[in-house]
Amino acid sequence: MIDSFFAPIITQRYLNLPVCALISASKDGGWLAAFYKLMGIRSVRGSSNRRGAEALVALARAMRAGAHAGVTPDGPKGPRREFKPGVLALARITKRPIVLLGVHYHQAWRLRSWDQFALPVPFSRVDLSLERISHEGVDDLSIAERIGRRLSELSGE
Repeated sequence: MIDSFFAPIITQRYLNLPVCALISASKDGGWLAAFYKLMGIRSVRGSSNRRGAEALVALARAMRAGAHAGVTPDGPKGPRREFKPGVLALARITKRPIVLLGVHYHQAWRLRSWDQFALPVPFSRVDLSLERISHEGVDDLSIAERIGRRLSELSGE
């Protein structure tokens, strides 16, 4: 899961390839896409509810051209921290690994939204974790549950 504020900084500093982010086709997603564009990150608009297949194809093309894909795996409407199988499909299509980015704020303000979006308190400690995780397994549901649990652990929950 990529935190909306830290993703541009992390990707530009630590990844040597461009990043293409999957962002909801909603009005709110437009604000995030504009923010990412300012930070030099390309976006693909779509979700499980709207334009999902088109977004998957566009992300796969970007990855085949050498980009990383940034995806918030619980989708545009949640439920919160429930890993959706679209990321697994993208990893299989492109034959690329899944790398989890865990962000744990020691002090943060939480919005009253479905995802409890967090804004770190200035000068508070933030732990970042990157972990490559296998997407091999018996079925997509069990793989998604395992990856979701691990992502929650990396994010301090």
